[in-house]
Amino acid sequence: MTEKDKAPNPEDVIEMDDSFSPQFVQEVNRVKSQIKNLIENNTTLRFFKPLTSNLGDVTAILRISFNNMMSKMEEKEKQSLVKELIKLVHHVAEKNTQDKVFIAASYERVVDELLRYANQKEVISTTLCVEGLIMTSDFRMCSRIDQEKWKFIKECIPKIDYKGIRTIIRYILESQLRRLPYQLPPEKVNELRRVEDVLLKIVDRDLNLMPPLITLSEVMRGTPKQAHMFPRLTEKLANLSSHFRPIADLTHVCGRPFIYPIPFHPAFHPPTSYWEDFGMNAQSPYTQSHHMLPYRPQHKAASCLYTFYMILRQPLGKDSLNPTNRNKTKTHWEPLLSVMIVEAMAETEALPEGKQIPRYQWDNITNLVMYGMSHLLVNPKNFFHYLKGLINQCKYTRARDEVMWIVFQVVSSLHKMIKIEDAVQEIVNLYNELFSDEFSWHGASDHPARMARFLAAASTWMLLEKDVRHFRNSEFFKIFENLSFGSLAFV
Repeated sequence: MTEKDKAPNPEDVIEMDDSFSPQFVQEVNRVKSQIKNLIENNTTLRFFKPLTSNLGDVTAILRISFNNMMSKMEEKEKQSLVKELIKLVHHVAEKNTQDKVFIAASYERVVDELLRYANQKEVISTTLCVEGLIMTSDFRMCSRIDQEKWKFIKECIPKIDYKGIRTIIRYILESQLRRLPYQLPPEKVNELRRVEDVLLKIVDRDLNLMPPLITLSEVMRGTPKQAHMFPRLTEKLANLSSHFRPIADLTHVCGRPFIYPIPFHPAFHPPTSYWEDFGMNAQSPYTQSHHMLPYRPQHKAASCLYTFYMILRQPLGKDSLNPTNRNKTKTHWEPLLSVMIVEAMAETEALPEGKQIPRYQWDNITNLVMYGMSHLLVNPKNFFHYLKGLINQCKYTRARDEVMWIVFQVVSSLHKMIKIEDAVQEIVNLYNELFSDEFSWHGASDHPARMARFLAAASTWMLLEKDVRHFRNSEFFKIFENLSFGSLAFV
């Protein structure tokens, strides 16, 4: 063998990254040279190449040598070596001459055998092996697609974690399918059926190989036009895109957000007063006020009320709903708060006789009402009107002291911030609805604080008599003349 045969052709040399040690670079170049000599300087192969493409077992010694060398490398070096072998295959395949077509296919088969043998001996991971096998395929369709190789790739898919699957689908969609010609004869398309099967297995939602959000993002971002040559794949991707419903979109308040307090939401930035929307539905990043939900088209529908209602139920983050421009803010606080109160009354009705009413939920509702009215998000007249109508339909009375306690808090604390005079008629109607039956004003307790709810109604009328002009002389006052505090005494 002459010196000319030993040295690789200068045009075939692929430069290595200078960050690696000279010894590693030397070993990689030695492997390349061995592969080149095995394929291009094999006298027997050269003699029979017009008749067959079977290399037989001539790679046995090279496989063992390659395996021993890989076993001494670190993971980063293994990845770099595989990339260099892929470059070698592509470098030869780019010489698209009739004589080189067989040579390029031989390079692909030799490198594939080396990778599969190393994976069989557990020298390289299944992920790295599959990545190398995918990238050595000639998607320019100058040579045939190795059906057995892609069958092996399909069998390896369930053994790979979702990060490796994500890399694989990127390689197939973004790197390989883009190299396909835009027009292929039917027989060439049939050769790619195995590739289509691999993609169908990866995007199958039932197999759950990747989180659905990642699957959709990779498909939407990297699918080339050539992928539409395959009817099954096109239909699968279309269904995935049109019927996709994320279980958890981190930039979107959905489901039951009261278990996910607003201040801890990933799209919520406390130093500022805005949300940041960088989700899939956003054409470009933008911000909006915290008091509004992150924008989605669904929020314009009537069903958005449920989402807003669930946000109001959470005990934290109420201050984040403060509007920046009250005049332009239109919300549905009145009916939502009314529904929450009636729901709490229904739960109270279901309590055993003599069971004390839990304070937590009622305190939360009271805080909501006070917050909404103090920030002019709730109109008192409309709120009491909605509440009276719901109570009229449901006829819940066991928690009426709790309801009057809310009214008492509004009248006593917010009389300087809101116009109570406009809501007096609705308060009277609400009281008549709550105490429509014959009611005996009596109660006893060993602690004055436990009588607070019991005295809420009477205290409300005392405040109205004091603060509301002409209340004593109005017809409203005559209804409550029987509430005499002279007979009340704490035991």
